Amino acid sequence: MSVKTRIGLGILTKSRSGSVELPEEVTLYCPQCGTKVADKGQCSVSFANVFDEFGASVLRLLVDCRNCGCHDREPSQFPKKSH
Repeated sequence: MSVKTRIGLGILTKSRSGSVELPEEVTLYCPQCGTKVADKGQCSVSFANVFDEFGASVLRLLVDCRNCGCHDREPSQFPKKSH
């Protein structure tokens, strides 16, 4: 049984609650160390408002990994390959 990834929707709602669950086929990883992203665990992902190079506000998924310290980078869809 695989763990489904859940992403909090707090930044999108006034109530600061709610979440969306990704399908089992979608797995996200830390772009730096390859830890699997989950709502509970060593690497989490959340929505964040950021500004693009033109100053427009855009919504991005960003990781917060306790394993390697990676923060505010977009998750990867593929695990990092070990050398």
